[in-house]
Amino acid sequence: MTQFEVTTIERDRYRLSGELDMATAPALAEALGPIADKCRRLTLDVKDVTFVDSSGIRALVELSARLDGSGPLVLTNVSDGLHRLLDIVGLETLPNIQVSSDV
Repeated sequence: MTQFEVTTIERDRYRLSGELDMATAPALAEALGPIADKCRRLTLDVKDVTFVDSSGIRALVELSARLDGSGPLVLTNVSDGLHRLLDIVGLETLPNIQVSSDV
C-alpha cells in the first residue's frame, strides 16, 4: 500500500509526505476537506511528497475549491520536479492556488 501522511504544523498549515496518488487522494480529502471548509487560507508543505499522479492533482484542485474563494491553497517547499508537473498541468493558473518553492 502507498504511504501518505498529513501532519499538522500549526493552524491551517500542514505537511504532506509520501505519495499522493489514486490510493491516497481520499486520505487528503478526508483529513483536510473539513478544515478547508472553515479556513480562509490553507498552506501545505509538500517538501516530503515523493510522487503525484493525476488523482493527486485532482485532490489538490478539489481541496482548493472547498476554500470557495475565501483564500488560496498555498503549496510551499515545492520541489523542482513537482513544480514542473504543476506547471505542465496548469495548476498555477487556477485563481485559488499559489505555488512557492520555499516557505
